[in-house]
Amino acid sequence: MERIAIYGKWGIWKSTISCNISASFSKFWKSVLQVWCDPKADSTKKITGWKRISTMMEMLSRNDDFVSINELTIKWFNWIDCIEAWWPIPWTWCAWRWISKMFEVFDDVQLLDENYDVILFDVLWDVVCWWFASPLRLWYWEKIFIVISEEIMSMYACNNICRAVNQYNKNGIYIWWIIVNARSNTINKDIINKFVEKIWLNVIAYIPRSEMISCAEYKAKTVLEYNSKAEVINKFDKLVNDIINLKKQNKKLPKPMNDEDFDEFFKSFEIKPNWL
Repeated sequence: MERIAIYGKWGIWKSTISCNISASFSKFWKSVLQVWCDPKADSTKKITGWKRISTMMEMLSRNDDFVSINELTIKWFNWIDCIEAWWPIPWTWCAWRWISKMFEVFDDVQLLDENYDVILFDVLWDVVCWWFASPLRLWYWEKIFIVISEEIMSMYACNNICRAVNQYNKNGIYIWWIIVNARSNTINKDIINKFVEKIWLNVIAYIPRSEMISCAEYKAKTVLEYNSKAEVINKFDKLVNDIINLKKQNKKLPKPMNDEDFDEFFKSFEIKPNWL
């Protein structure tokens, strides 16, 4: 079983990348569960076609006892199972409590036992909160991929995530690689490559800026469902194959920078607009 977590800062299209990875896994006859660990409850909309599914918090408010996995999961495109963790309700439990409760329920129904070929967690990036970092501590996922772009703040978030991973590496978790989701197809890859090299990681995939991904977004679909012949699907298929073929002996622990070193590192770069 592959237990994968996809991290990245807000607005990096992390959920879009996650949904398209799930779709590619399902294309190869893999049984997939996608779990959204964020109060916005919007990760799976690209799989469910805008349909809002009941969150686990809402299910628990109606019935605190689950008798089967089928009550917890919703099947959608290509029979990908989906779970949305919670939707914030004023004057109720804080988000950190729902993360804890979600994994308690997963343990109760043995959801993470050999029921799926792939479990993909789409994770809120704010690992500075202890409870959002707790799945790292409890080893609910093993392989971590971080989505970045050419924007400095996405790399800043990546650097912080690496710090959290190093706190819990004794539990067997590790970062495999970096997924680059390009904002522009004229990005300076040299800056990204030097940053990734600096923190001792590697890029596993560059996902280009694609009009097809944007068009699929407006229909709340993955690209595979929207247009199965789209060229960008090959990028996701290759990424999935590379994830499958990665071996444990290739695992890496990052070497994140402190804030001062991070600032100094980026002072040496300059990006000029195309019209100059």
